[in-house]
Amino acid sequence: MIRITDGKYIRNVYGIPVVADIFRATTNIVVMFIKGAEEVIPVKSYEEAFSLKKEGYIIFGEENTEKIEGFDYGNSPSETFGLDLKDRKVAIKTTNGSDAILKAGEGALIGSFLNIDALSKYLRNREVHIFPANIKGGKATEDNEFAYALSKLILEPGADISINIEMSRSGNGAERLKNHNLEKDIEFSLQRGITDIIPIYRNGKITKMQ
Repeated sequence: MIRITDGKYIRNVYGIPVVADIFRATTNIVVMFIKGAEEVIPVKSYEEAFSLKKEGYIIFGEENTEKIEGFDYGNSPSETFGLDLKDRKVAIKTTNGSDAILKAGEGALIGSFLNIDALSKYLRNREVHIFPANIKGGKATEDNEFAYALSKLILEPGADISINIEMSRSGNGAERLKNHNLEKDIEFSLQRGITDIIPIYRNGKITKMQ
């Protein structure tokens, strides 16, 4: 069975949780592991992030698309892709994505179009609960289109998800990024299946599933 629930209203989790904040947190987290990160800690507050920075963590964060003052980086996956994070520890605080991961809790998988094929293969014949992170005032087109695309691929390997990618490209999240001159993150985040890495949240941190 596959369930989809708005990530703002996580109460119960049935099966394996998958969190999707396509523009941009979960995509950015996948990229962090592509670039060699050892672990990523989603945090609830700026204070927690700055505390981890003192311990040597690189801190990423944004509030309403803007980089948080004092953080090392914002939340741009295209920017992160240019970094060398080999064996580094990272913390991240974002508007919606990091909170959704924390609410989904133990065993939550980090979803993006970048790893959608690996995810769908792993989740086949399992009970799955997908949580589009969405936005505070409503839904984010790209998060929900990802949920539909992942569902299709779980149920029908080889299914055509091009319409879901196109809908994401023209949805409200893409418009928001364009309004903040972040178009490069749209196309970057809509690349399909460029990695087999599946990050998983366990014991307070995200690591690469082995």
